[in-house]
Amino acid sequence: MHGKHFLLIAIACLVIVSGHTTVVLAQEDDIDATYGQGNQSAGRYSINGTGVLAQMFEDRGHSVFYSRVLGRPTQQADVIIWAPDNFHVPSESEVAAIEKWLQEKASRTFIFIGRDYDATMDYWIEVAKEASPDEQTLLALKLADVWGAHQVKRMAIIDDEDCVWFKIQADNTVRTIRSAQSTTDWMDGVSSGGLKMRLQSYFVESDKGRSASFNRYEYDPQLFYENIPLITRIKNRTKFNNGQIYVIANGSFLLNVPLVHREHRKLATKLIEKVGRQKVVCFLESQFDDWEDVPVLENAPSAARPPSIVTILQTWPFGIILIHLIVIGIVYCFYRFPIFGRPKTKYQLNSVIDDMNENQSVSNFGRHVRALGDLLKRGGNTGFANHCLQMYRQRSNEQTTYQPQKQKKKPT
Repeated sequence: MHGKHFLLIAIACLVIVSGHTTVVLAQEDDIDATYGQGNQSAGRYSINGTGVLAQMFEDRGHSVFYSRVLGRPTQQADVIIWAPDNFHVPSESEVAAIEKWLQEKASRTFIFIGRDYDATMDYWIEVAKEASPDEQTLLALKLADVWGAHQVKRMAIIDDEDCVWFKIQADNTVRTIRSAQSTTDWMDGVSSGGLKMRLQSYFVESDKGRSASFNRYEYDPQLFYENIPLITRIKNRTKFNNGQIYVIANGSFLLNVPLVHREHRKLATKLIEKVGRQKVVCFLESQFDDWEDVPVLENAPSAARPPSIVTILQTWPFGIILIHLIVIGIVYCFYRFPIFGRPKTKYQLNSVIDDMNENQSVSNFGRHVRALGDLLKRGGNTGFANHCLQMYRQRSNEQTTYQPQKQKKKPT
């Protein structure tokens, strides 16, 4: 068994569980229904994920990466595939970013997949096919719950919402498509009646793009059902630089669970062939949010600045730790350096007595004599000062003339 088919087999195993319905119902909270993602573990194995489609691109020689922003991170891509988790058409900023990306390099392809489909319904329908009568009751309640949740999300759809490329047609009719018509080769090799696509709302030609007298958009519906376009190719000679946009009504043949069916994989293969060979493919991912646009990163991010002291103090637990360290440091400074103010000169020990050099040792006798003279002068008693001076001279003469007698050695 080839490793490259592991993802498809893993998704198929989710569907081939109808013989173990009780176990599935008991573990239904573990079923991942993340929409439109395939990066790493988040959404890669989701029933609504794009991991299988990404694997099919890789198996045919393309390189694949994922991004959650437009602009600089997607510059290397030749193909961008976007299955947004919201029910709106692209915003003006998103349209501008994609058209700028198309203009910057020739023959690029942008693929937009509409949101009005949830593979969770098809998943539980497959599970219910061989369920027991008791399990059928539980599954009916589960299907009603899933259907209701999807209809609540569909309330975000705005009929005739226009984005220059196309506008959305809100429709509550649920259509099951077994076969489709094509003006090109989309249905070549696809078995008639072999499809299991779902369709409610869909996209039609934009009023804004059609009324533009300059930079007019060219619409080419290539796959349709009862005159409803399923896949439309859009070109613009001046804006797209020989590039193209494929607008797909929904992901009912491109998401993980739908791609378990062979005929859906044939249609997906046709889409892969339309983008060319050995391309760099980017899967653009976005979370469900009615009005939040995909971020556009035009410039390289600036170098991260080191956090300020205020930022650190506001970060747990570094703030409380730093406050304790600051207090301990202040206490240590008071203990280690108790004297503040102008520092005193510390003299080094020196055995040389130099009366004229005051920077000598504190044991310098000349400094003592000078200090004593200053004291006597401030006292103003000249007689006492002369008496002290005579006493000093007398003692100095006695120490100079005194010669200690040598002791005689006793005869041995």
